[in-house]
Amino acid sequence: MKIRLMLGCLLTMAAATAVAQAPIPVVERVFTEGEIATRVTLFSNRVVVVSITDHGVQGYLKHVTLPPDQYLIYLGILQRAVLELGPKPVTSAVSTPRSQVSLTLHMGPDSPRRLEYSPMATVSLPLAQISGAINDLESLVRESSPSSEDLKGWDPRRDDRVELMTGGFARVTEVLDEGVLVLEHEGTYIREIVGPDVRDEVILRVVEPRE
Repeated sequence: MKIRLMLGCLLTMAAATAVAQAPIPVVERVFTEGEIATRVTLFSNRVVVVSITDHGVQGYLKHVTLPPDQYLIYLGILQRAVLELGPKPVTSAVSTPRSQVSLTLHMGPDSPRRLEYSPMATVSLPLAQISGAINDLESLVRESSPSSEDLKGWDPRRDDRVELMTGGFARVTEVLDEGVLVLEHEGTYIREIVGPDVRDEVILRVVEPRE
C-alpha cells in the first residue's frame, strides 16, 4: 500500500514537473563497447533521444516524442522498479573491460543514482525491468520514421511542396476531411491519397509550406 501511494505521488510530481519547467532527464543509460557509446535518455517532456558516438564523434542522433499515455506507462514501470531496486541490484562481479553499462536514475529517494556494471553481470529483477523499459524506448526511436517528429507540427495547406520518401517531390492539391491529403507528383502529375496515419511513411519533409 505504501509503495502504491509513493508511486502515485511520484507520478503526479513527475507529470507536473514536465509542464512546469525545462525538460530534465528522467533516466539515462550509456552502453559502451570499445570506442562506441550508445546513449538513451528519457526526458521529462516525453522526448526520448538516442545518440551513438564512435571515438568521441557523434554519428547518429534521433529522437521521438512519446504520446502522454505511453509516457506515463513507461514512467510507471520505471518508478515502480526504482522503488524496489534495493542497495545492491548488481548481484555478480563480472568484469568486461571493453564493455560497460552506466545507468543514471533521476528519480526515487536517492536521486540521482548512478550504477555502473558489466552487460554480462547478473542483476536483480527491478534492474532488469528498468533495462527492459530502456531497451523498448531505444527500439521505438530506432524504428520510428525519420520524418515523424517534423510532421507533427505541420498544418498542411494547398500548394505545400513536400519531398517524398521515394526521392521525388509533390504538392498538396487538396486537404480533405480528417486530414486526408491529395498529393500531385511533380513530373508525372500522378495523384496520391495519403491518410494522416501514414504521412510519415510517404513524406520525408516539407520543402515549401505555403505562407
